[in-house]
Amino acid sequence: MTAVKKPEVYTFDSKPDLRGNLTYLEELKSIPFEIKRVYWLYDLPEQQVRGDHAHKTGEQVIVAIKGKVEVLLESKKGDLFNCTLDRADKALYIPPMWWGRMIFSKNAIMIGLASDEFDENDYIRKRSEFK
Repeated sequence: MTAVKKPEVYTFDSKPDLRGNLTYLEELKSIPFEIKRVYWLYDLPEQQVRGDHAHKTGEQVIVAIKGKVEVLLESKKGDLFNCTLDRADKALYIPPMWWGRMIFSKNAIMIGLASDEFDENDYIRKRSEFK
């Protein structure tokens, strides 16, 4: 039996100096999957809600590059995991089968790294089908 994966907060390696910070990731060293898709969300109104879905098999790592993103996750069993992404070196791993909801601050920018190319069949968009 495969163990159920859980969300996890990561801190990416950074190289700070007087000129500013450089944060980087190295595939498979920094995140637990091969990146197949990169997407970003921006120009969102304050308190905009995004997500409100789960992925059947897809995994993601998300980072708030600017501003703040409140992330609310729930497993099929009802386990809750909430966190605030508010630094460009702080990331959240979202495993498959966790319902995700994100609330954005004004001018927030979020980047997502996904384990799969876009496939509408991987999405569970109705809460009643998730539970």
